[in-house]
Amino acid sequence: MATNGSEQRDSPNSGASHGDSGDRLPPSVYRRRRVIALVVLLVLVVALIWGISSVVSALTGSSEDPEQPPTQTQVTAEPTQAATVDPNDKFADFTPRPTPSGDKESEGSSASPAAAEECGANLTLTASTDKQTYPADQEPVLVMTMENTGEQPCRVNAGMNAMNYVVTSGSDVIFDSRHCAAEGEDRNVTLEPGKTEEARLAWNRIRTAEGCPADQAKAMAGYYNLTVGLGEQSSSSATFVLE
Repeated sequence: MATNGSEQRDSPNSGASHGDSGDRLPPSVYRRRRVIALVVLLVLVVALIWGISSVVSALTGSSEDPEQPPTQTQVTAEPTQAATVDPNDKFADFTPRPTPSGDKESEGSSASPAAAEECGANLTLTASTDKQTYPADQEPVLVMTMENTGEQPCRVNAGMNAMNYVVTSGSDVIFDSRHCAAEGEDRNVTLEPGKTEEARLAWNRIRTAEGCPADQAKAMAGYYNLTVGLGEQSSSSATFVLE
């Protein structure tokens, strides 16, 4: 009988032990729950960071003015008015332009031409044209070449007022640049020893006369002679042909 009583007292404890074992979940379930909790926490952290950055961007963006594109200045070229030529002054645009004889800027052009003496007898003038023969539709280009034949730099007035180009046929003066030339200014140029400069003048084949009368005839086809002068000096003649 004592043995049976002991077995009855042990039965409740044995039943409780079996109940605790049945309520416990497998370890994999707890692992999944922890992973899910970590994912949810990570999503919340990311959402919080994104929200803070959005607020900061909104605040800083509203305080700054949007960048404005640079203003472009439009430059409109005004139409150039056609040049008008007074028939009584038809050679006013004949402006001799002295040019250096070399490729580089003439070394004879000095910033202080007054420091050199005038060339005088050391200046040699040569007349020429850019072609020997000119077809009927081409204008002759008359060329004056100035050369310093001395041993020292010298100064020469190469302004339009001092120059002249004269075209003749026998004793007949066909063209003289002084007849219709516009008033110009002096242009002092310093020439180094042995250096040359050129001044060119395009002639439209129209005859000229003293006082620059209008309605002068064109020069006829034939042989012509050109001489050039600068101040008191003049050149030998050069021959060219108009067709």
